[in-house]
Formats: sequence, structure tokens, C-alpha cells
Amino acid sequence: MKASLWRAAGAAAAVALVTGVASASTTSVTITSPKAGSSISLRKNPYLAVAGNVGFAPATAGTTRFYLRRDGCGTSNDNPHLSVASGTDGGDGCGLVLSSVVGLGGDVDQGAVVDFPTTDGMPLTFDSSRNVTGTIDLESIGITDGTGLGTGLLEVDASLEALVRGNGVDIGSDTESVLITPTAADYPVSFTIQPNAALNQADLSGVDLRVHVHGPFAFSGFIGNSGKSWSDLPSYSASLNRSVAVSLDDPTFASSVAARLSGSTWSVAIPTPAVGKHTLYARSTQGFDTSATASQPFSVTR
Repeated sequence: MKASLWRAAGAAAAVALVTGVASASTTSVTITSPKAGSSISLRKNPYLAVAGNVGFAPATAGTTRFYLRRDGCGTSNDNPHLSVASGTDGGDGCGLVLSSVVGLGGDVDQGAVVDFPTTDGMPLTFDSSRNVTGTIDLESIGITDGTGLGTGLLEVDASLEALVRGNGVDIGSDTESVLITPTAADYPVSFTIQPNAALNQADLSGVDLRVHVHGPFAFSGFIGNSGKSWSDLPSYSASLNRSVAVSLDDPTFASSVAARLSGSTWSVAIPTPAVGKHTLYARSTQGFDTSATASQPFSVTR
């Protein structure tokens, strides 16, 4: 599954690059102390109080729905993926191997595994305090009156993996069973995943949903797309990972210090530098987004 996630990460990075140029930052920072052009006495102030204001995008709990999409079922342009946008897919009811019924207790598994990596909707701040839910729509070979040729017992394994700081981390999995009969051609299978608690409030670069269909069945097990199959991920509207970094005389922040956050303000005390002219730099970060750098010149006297 990790190869799919790496492809998803590349796509997400390309989208983030374009988005970063086109849209404003979600976070901003200013320096209010020391004031621009002020003079600080080194003898009276062995430590320098640095402070300012910061703005972050509000992080409200919600849900992000990802649809199972395919560009061209059974072609070289198949491209199974997850997308926050629904639509008509090229080749609906796609892609699992047609198999024969086996004996009682048998299990048919002929490559009936499909990975769906995200191609948009990332990055995403995950909320593991709530369950992941979704529906995998299974279709049988149909007859015109709405019935189907499918029969047997299907098991559907739905497993999720996240890409976090370049590493694949399991979110969780669920297995559901469904009895296929010729009385219907369409079977929406609901699943629920209790997610990995270690991923709570983590910023995800990508997600991969692996669907594995197996069991003693025939003429069924095709995944319905075009809005029929999806997964709902509990999420936040913005990252809860927030910080302000302060740097003295170094706009690259190579040796920056972290400020203390208090609502819409920040502060930190640093050793007062040597006598002369200096510049303070500050920047804020929320998730993968970093603000423009604020700067403030000041002088130190004896």
C-alpha cells in the first residue's frame, strides 16, 4: 500500500505548491516588542522581552468525504483513487476478478484487491476520537428487472493507511460480510473503522483505502463508483499544530527559538545581544503552512 501512498504524496505536494502560490496563508505574525528602531540598554536588560500577535485559521471539527473514483475501468487509464469530488466514472462497477463458487468454507481471492490513494483533499488534520465510516457498493452482473446473477457470501475488508511525515501509518481496518442472492444486483456494504489513537490531530499528507473482496461467490464483487462508494474521515477545518519561531539576526531561522502561545499573542525572552544594531525575525506555522516573515530592527546600547 505504501507505493500508492507515495504516489498520493507526490500529487498532494504538486497541488500544495500550486495552491501556495494562488492563495493566502492561513496564519500571520507581527512583532510588537521591542518596537521598531528602539534602543535597549544591555546593562539594564540582560534579557530581551520579545512579543507579538499571531493569527491562525480556526480549527473546527467536521468530516471530509472521499469518493472511490476510477478514470477508465479495464483500460491503461484505470487510475483508482480517492477524491473529494464525485462524478460519473469511466467504467462503473469495476475491476474485481469474476470468480466461481467454491465449496463450503472455501474462499475465492484472485487479485480482488484495489488500492485507492488520495489525489486531492490533502493535507488533512485527522480526528481519531471519532470513527471512520463509509460504504463500499458491491454490484452483481445484473438483469434488466433489477435482479442479478450474483450468489454467495462475500467478505469486504476495508483498511486505511495514512502518510505522516513521509511514513506510512496504519489508521485501522474493518471486515464486513454480505450475503449475495439473485434477488438484487446492488449491495451497499457499510463499514466502520475505529482509528489509531496515535494519529489524533495529526496532519496527514495522504490516505490510501485498500478494498479486498473475497469469499465463496460468483458473478458479483464489482465495486460501484460514480458516487456510490465513499469513506468519511473525521477531520478539522485547519491544523491544530501551531507555533511561532523567533530568530535573531538570521532570516533563515537556522537557530530559532520557539515562542509561548497565548490566544492571539506570543512571547519569548532571549539573552540581549551585543552592543550594536540587530534585527529580530518571527514567523508562524500552522500545519504545513508557514506565514510571511515579520522583522523588527532595534539597537543595543551599553
